[in-house]
Amino acid sequence: MAKYVAIIGAGISGLPAIKQCLDSDLIPICFEQNSFIGGLWRYEDISEKNKEPYSTMYKGILTNTSKEMSTYSDFPIPADWPTYLNHSYVEKYIDMYAENFNLLPHIKFNTTVLKVSILPDKRWKVQYIIQTENKEKEEIFDFVMVCSGHHRKPKLPEFKGMNLFKGKQLHSYKYKRAIDFENKRVLVVGAGNSAMDIAVELTHVASQVYISIRSGKLPWITPRFLKGKTRDHINRFSAYIIPPSIRGKIKENSIIKSFLIPSHLKLPTDPLIATLPTINSEIFQCLAAGTIIVKPNIKELKSENNQIEFVDGTILENIDVVIYSTGYYIDYPFLEKHIYTGGDEIEQMYEKDFHDVVWLYRSIFPPKYPHIAFIGVALGAGAFLPISEMQTRYVTGLIKGSIKPLPSQNEMEISIRKYYENIRKNLCKSARSGIRLSYLPYMDALSKEVGCYPHPYEIFKKFGFNFWKLFMFGMATPIQYRLLGKDSWEGAKDAISLYNKFSFKNSIRGSRSYKSWIYILIVLLILLNRNGGFKKLINVYWKIFNK
Repeated sequence: MAKYVAIIGAGISGLPAIKQCLDSDLIPICFEQNSFIGGLWRYEDISEKNKEPYSTMYKGILTNTSKEMSTYSDFPIPADWPTYLNHSYVEKYIDMYAENFNLLPHIKFNTTVLKVSILPDKRWKVQYIIQTENKEKEEIFDFVMVCSGHHRKPKLPEFKGMNLFKGKQLHSYKYKRAIDFENKRVLVVGAGNSAMDIAVELTHVASQVYISIRSGKLPWITPRFLKGKTRDHINRFSAYIIPPSIRGKIKENSIIKSFLIPSHLKLPTDPLIATLPTINSEIFQCLAAGTIIVKPNIKELKSENNQIEFVDGTILENIDVVIYSTGYYIDYPFLEKHIYTGGDEIEQMYEKDFHDVVWLYRSIFPPKYPHIAFIGVALGAGAFLPISEMQTRYVTGLIKGSIKPLPSQNEMEISIRKYYENIRKNLCKSARSGIRLSYLPYMDALSKEVGCYPHPYEIFKKFGFNFWKLFMFGMATPIQYRLLGKDSWEGAKDAISLYNKFSFKNSIRGSRSYKSWIYILIVLLILLNRNGGFKKLINVYWKIFNK
């Protein structure tokens, strides 16, 4: 019997969910409250007709992950596009993806989901309203995938005097264009990606920009390009062979040596690998030039002369605008909160030490409600697109029964607790989040469940030594998960080769025979513990060597 799947949201998580359902012979019905696809990535300006646009994107935004690492695995972003994409390119890619796989017919546009509730037989009732009809309806589904994201409900701090301050105050989700702040004195509150991006963008038009950082010191800031290399072009060798502490220290030294950091600013004291670094390429120049001035946490906002007092006793006057770039709450108004947070007891247990407390096995499934999945609830894990896609491959495999079922509720609960304790142990408090993931280990773990893990030995056998080198030492693009196994794609090898064409060419110069011995040694080390793999590799190598 065909299974019906409700998909809530037609953004960058909802679209691959539709596609994977279709690939798995499931029947998807996607509910999208807007008249367009793409969710938050569909830029909307504020106007008289649209005073509260859905999108939180601002006009000057760039992706923080490269196109090579941001692509869906079987539909590569064109190789000749810029390394980092603005919202126009992202919108175009999303449209191309939806058109190529004919996803639009499966979407109910202008449809707001009001409530999703579980039935006694573990199916789900979805109540919704079509805006043009203004009539409430409901449908029953075997499974629900929540793909509406976690950047909708703004999180505002509470400072004394906010209600008395006569300047303009807004959350960054309402920020759209720098030109609106021409000749203004602006204070940006926050130290994350959006805060830094907005502050830098404002320096081109504002009379002065300040940025308030709660800790009073800069976070680790990583530019999009470091020493001429794209920041996120990780490879499997360094990710698994070089210890994280060493990788982190190398990057720390590169940042310190490559950029002029004003002497009056304090460097982070926590190791880079224990934090959530901010991505920005221009902030150091602005700090050195004084076009952005760092301030500590706010103590009080005052009505007199638009003053703002900080915890160090300093005062700024005549501040025209305060922009709070202070994040978002994870919120699904159509669901009871305990479904994704685990309930009051769990929230109270972890909320003091963690941001964004959710209670999801593999960051997807509530242990008590295994027939609902949350897609794209991730932070610090690289690009959302491939993470969401892999999650939907995993979920549809479970619905279809083609992969190993979920563990028991108790086993899932234990796994989540271990996840939180691991984060508590390895990350500083400001970086602890219940949605924090590590990209490559997470993707590899899910791909093993799905049946599409690109095992190095199998890559060596199928594609040969030269491509194996590219696979191990080139960028670990998501396309690698289409090389082998379930839903493999015959174009994957060529797409990976094209993406790596320029970044890998320098690494294969020099003595080929010398390099080959190094690569062979690495293979032996990687596969040493694989049952039978070591012996097979020796046999393969000697056959090649003796030809």
